[in-house]
Amino acid sequence: MAKFDPRRIRSGDEPMHARSPLRMRLTMALIGLASAIGGVVFFLTQHAPGWAVGVGVIGLLALVDAIVVARHIRQGPHYQPGRDIPPYRPVEEPEDFGPARPPLSQRTREQVYLTMMGTCLVLVILAWTVVRLFSPGLAVGMSVVAAFIPPFAVMVANSRGRNW
Repeated sequence: MAKFDPRRIRSGDEPMHARSPLRMRLTMALIGLASAIGGVVFFLTQHAPGWAVGVGVIGLLALVDAIVVARHIRQGPHYQPGRDIPPYRPVEEPEDFGPARPPLSQRTREQVYLTMMGTCLVLVILAWTVVRLFSPGLAVGMSVVAAFIPPFAVMVANSRGRNW
């Protein structure tokens, strides 16, 4: 069985029984539903039925998610863990991970994070100040690439110096 690490509190035996903060998820689903309703109304007033249907489908997905989450909340503490609900027993980790790499230092993680975020910023600025003049499609592509960088930068910054 894995050793208990107070810095790494597990909420379940992920990914089989992962738990999520259901009230926050319900709030986000309802915000998405309200936004979708507003989007449908907006696109219908702008005579863009295709966009209205697309936003309506997203709103339908948000409604289904809100219903599922509300059902889980009503089912009790097994689906909505609180401070008095103990976590599941952690999954035993196999011993054959190969040689352990040394953890990244705080300084190294900060440098990698700042480099990734700087790259993101440079891509967006270059895309919409220079590249858009020559190729708007390439500028959009650069922005899409830049949009994928921050989540990975956050994962690097929050890795706590360990290779989980």
